Amino acid sequence: MRGKAEMDRRGLLRGGLVGLSGAAAASLIGCAPGTAMLPPPEPMDLGPFSCGIASGVHSDTAVVLWTRFAPAALAGPVQVAWQVASDPGFAQIVQSGTGTGSAQNDGCIKVLADNLPAGQTLWYRFTVDGLSSPIGRTKTLPAPGSTPASVRLAVASCQNYSVGYYPAWRAIAAEDLDAVVFLGDYIYEYAGSADALDVRADGSVEATDLPSYRAKYKMYKSDPELRAAHAAHPFAPVWDDHEFMNDYDRMSLLNFPERAAAAYQAWFEYQPVWPINADQIYRRARWGNLLDLSLLDTRQYRDPHITGPNGERLLVGSTASLPLSQVHDVGRSILGTKQRDWLLDGFSQAQSDAVTWKLVANQVMISPIRILDLDEPALRALRPDLPKHAGVYASFDDWSGYSWERDQLTQRVAAEGISNLGFLTGDIHAFWQSQVLRDFDEPFSPVVAQEFVCGSISSKGLDYAGDFAQAAETAVRTLRPGFRYADFRRRGFGLVNCTPSHASVEYRTVNASTPDLNAPSAQPKRRVRFDWPAGTQKVSITRG
Repeated sequence: MRGKAEMDRRGLLRGGLVGLSGAAAASLIGCAPGTAMLPPPEPMDLGPFSCGIASGVHSDTAVVLWTRFAPAALAGPVQVAWQVASDPGFAQIVQSGTGTGSAQNDGCIKVLADNLPAGQTLWYRFTVDGLSSPIGRTKTLPAPGSTPASVRLAVASCQNYSVGYYPAWRAIAAEDLDAVVFLGDYIYEYAGSADALDVRADGSVEATDLPSYRAKYKMYKSDPELRAAHAAHPFAPVWDDHEFMNDYDRMSLLNFPERAAAAYQAWFEYQPVWPINADQIYRRARWGNLLDLSLLDTRQYRDPHITGPNGERLLVGSTASLPLSQVHDVGRSILGTKQRDWLLDGFSQAQSDAVTWKLVANQVMISPIRILDLDEPALRALRPDLPKHAGVYASFDDWSGYSWERDQLTQRVAAEGISNLGFLTGDIHAFWQSQVLRDFDEPFSPVVAQEFVCGSISSKGLDYAGDFAQAAETAVRTLRPGFRYADFRRRGFGLVNCTPSHASVEYRTVNASTPDLNAPSAQPKRRVRFDWPAGTQKVSITRG
């Protein structure tokens, strides 16, 4: 979130709201009492496995395993052996096989390890001619129809390399988790060392082709804390915009097809996600009858941004008149018809299957940041043509740029009585919490979902631009609709814990500006906890 569009959005938010008022080794050792044993520390010199290892959530009988064997990118194909064991000493091998690294995939080896026991913690490694990768820990999903006692997830996004360090990843690696949900902006396509925000060197060029996108992933994966988190837990990642280009939409893929193809190829090469159908990434993971997780793609299918007279994207402003009133047009979509049907039908199926919690991995905010409400009876009497939900908004890059589709979703959720629905959101480099209403302009509208915006690993938020962030945090709670919690000053991540009777979400923050990851300020601190009894919309807040 850096550039003219983001500056415009922050400028509007500032004006409107003010006007309204260690090392990787250590992180792998730590584990909560009574939890499964974490993998041993990775060696400081990883040799040809310099990008570490990773695993991805897939099914109750399979996980995705990933590594990069650097020599394979420079020579002919190299066969790399892999093993999955039920113990960290690899006394009991449960599956094994080989994968191929070559120049065609930049030395990346990605395999689907299948026929594994359901709901089990497992260990894995790669070997080539006596050379061994670090050991990773992973976990299969529970068997269909089972009811786990709990599911614990970390939720993270937005890890701009040059503007911050990764104490958040060190903290996540030390947690006892079932998976890490990553909501996008794993890399930033910008050229490195661009401005005074930088705290560490990034000598990379802007990513525009396959070699430069690949170089970005290798640079990010050089960080030992990120590698430690990958080694400790399976990931369920999606992309947002910076894996390709800032604020893109489906027209960007048509206008820059070669760049898009390179960006998507690099993402699939470097992420532990098994291909579904070409470049489709929206998919679903289910932890028995306890949790159904829908992972979205709010980028490549979205309708184009509204533009001004000179073709510039209009991402902030008033929707009372053209051209921005078009954000309310019938049929305007952030998901595309196929993905929207898949999402809504998935909610219905999960409800029918008596799955307790339905969570959505959602890149951009579904709750509107409406600075000024123009959808009021007195104004409508003067302007009968005002569109529904008219107002001055701080962003149209999120669901507010597609309000018809948001209404379609909330109305169907309300009509079908979908219970315990929560949106886990990234993108905006801040922590927020809000209720999602069936119709936020309807008096006494029922709450149909909760949204938890889980901050950023390192990317800067409103705090970088001045001292108004704290005042803005207070002001957003007075908006219509408002927000129950906001923190625009800190970096960190979310922790989600679901049980059959209760869910909780905690926001943990760290100082990502210090290079000393052992400093007190770099240690994770719980800022707030949200408690949500199943079958209700009564979410309580405990600070600290």
